[in-house]
Amino acid sequence: MKHLLTTAALLAALMIAPVQAQSLDQLLEQVRTGSLQKTQVAADLEKQFAAAGAGKAGIVSNLKAQRASLEAESGALEDEFAKNEEELNALRTLRERELGDLNDLFGSIQQIVGEAQAGFETSIISAQYPNRVAEFGAISKKISQSNDLLSIEEMESVFQGVFNELAQQGKVTKFTAQVATAAGDREQREVTRVGVFNLIGDGKFLTYGSGGVAELPRQPDGRFLSQAADLEGAAPGGTVEFSVDPTKGTLLGAAVERPSVMERVAQGGLVGYIILGVGAIAALIAIFKIVTLMGVASAVQKQAANPNSPSTKNPLGRVLKVALDHPDADTEAMELKLSEAIMKETPKLTSWLMFLKIVSVVAPLAGLLGTVLGMIETFQSITLFGAGDPKLMAGGISQALVTTVCGLVVAIPIVLLHTAAASKAKRVEEILEEQSAGMVARQIES
Repeated sequence: MKHLLTTAALLAALMIAPVQAQSLDQLLEQVRTGSLQKTQVAADLEKQFAAAGAGKAGIVSNLKAQRASLEAESGALEDEFAKNEEELNALRTLRERELGDLNDLFGSIQQIVGEAQAGFETSIISAQYPNRVAEFGAISKKISQSNDLLSIEEMESVFQGVFNELAQQGKVTKFTAQVATAAGDREQREVTRVGVFNLIGDGKFLTYGSGGVAELPRQPDGRFLSQAADLEGAAPGGTVEFSVDPTKGTLLGAAVERPSVMERVAQGGLVGYIILGVGAIAALIAIFKIVTLMGVASAVQKQAANPNSPSTKNPLGRVLKVALDHPDADTEAMELKLSEAIMKETPKLTSWLMFLKIVSVVAPLAGLLGTVLGMIETFQSITLFGAGDPKLMAGGISQALVTTVCGLVVAIPIVLLHTAAASKAKRVEEILEEQSAGMVARQIES
């Protein structure tokens, strides 16, 4: 032990004593020759170690005495714990025997409370009765964690809460609640509850969750909102049409996520916008052409009723004026002049019809082009990310389908409008040919 103390003192002296060597070489030489002597600090440390060693026997004796005292105290506590455990088991047995059938009653109540509490947390009726979840939670905790028995009032409150839930499921009521708006604000608002199916307020659909009543950030389409407004404005006892959500939120969520018309158009991308833009222009031209041809047909019919007073404001009048301007022409010359006059009027009647026909043919082809581009985008997504997540492919598939729909939506009405305009133009041409043939026949008779 003394050698160990001496070694420790020497190491401490090496660490803390001031080094007198002027260089590393001198220090190395001192270590080799053993010329490095113990300093006063090392001597002091050695004395301290020696003093501590002399008192170790007393310290060990004290610690042994403390251990014996603690062991005796631990044994006494263990005996007391065992005695208390026996008394506690006896009291539990006595309590179970005294309760008797009440155990079954409390077990049933606990089951009812647990099931009701789970249902209340998601039921929109809790928006009207917000405290019932906490009340049932306190009763459930008292049954499971406390030795106190339920009072008659608490048991009655359980059954009243359950029967109130059943009664409220068939009612349409109004109440005031704090609503979280889509902008993030909270305001007091009159809320209409439709059984356990829907909540509405200010003509908008609401939802209920752990954060309370909140306004849906995205509302369903207009027909559902109009039904909500009608229900809020209905008189007591009145009848209105309203679409309830029997799934308690699933169908409403699907209706909310359904894209609007403009969102559908946006899914078609640039090709969809081009198809619809060209289709809109073609529809306007077709409607204008049909209206114009209807006016021309009406003017031609009026002119046909008065062939002796031709007017240059309608095609038939201009054709009749050619015949009146050449009264002495022979039959062949008259036929040629009338045919020439009709040929001059025909381009005016059939203008823009070819454009409409081209649009009706090209629109489905443009939709097919969008379909191909959408499928290319889909395959690129599959190549980069795989086919595990369908949402990554949704953009390309939407473009592929929407552009096809846009092409058909444009082509079908344009074909119908082109047919209507062409028939009007054909009818006017037939009137011109009919009147010119009649004039030639009269010329031959005369």
